[in-house]
Amino acid sequence: MNEDWFEVDKGELSPSETTLVNIVRESARGWPECPPGATAVLVFRADEEEDTRPPRDAYEAAWDEAFAAGQAVLTLIVDLRHRDRELVVMTLGATPAGDRLFCSERNASTYHPEPITGIESLEATGSREELGRIAADWFEEIVGRSMIEVDRRPWPRSFVPKGAPLPRGHRWVRNP
Repeated sequence: MNEDWFEVDKGELSPSETTLVNIVRESARGWPECPPGATAVLVFRADEEEDTRPPRDAYEAAWDEAFAAGQAVLTLIVDLRHRDRELVVMTLGATPAGDRLFCSERNASTYHPEPITGIESLEATGSREELGRIAADWFEEIVGRSMIEVDRRPWPRSFVPKGAPLPRGHRWVRNP
């Protein structure tokens, strides 16, 4: 079980990767309803990642460029959990590849980008420090949203503005 947010084995990341993860980790300590065990860092190396990449797009092209430069590709994962049940409601991911960052909702089993609930994806470029701050801000904005569901039905779930009244027939899932 994780003792800290986005925990990784010592020495597994390069100094620039460690800097990026540390920036996001520091931010995560203030996120509501996001315990350390709801976060992970996945590390992919060129020799490990032949058959499981997503379809050809800008995301995969960035992976190819990073691998060609001898760099690993990280994916920082946050599982948003239901407040009353240990159910993962949504999986979010931020993947820095080279000088690019891809933030999006992710498939909970493959961790590939997959638009499911309308979370707006984000693409950015910059230094590892800049990408760390961008990823931290993106995660924080989504993790802090209030989420509701219709009573006795697991779906649909939706976000509502903080402080909004609970609609009739709904209940809070996260961050009331």
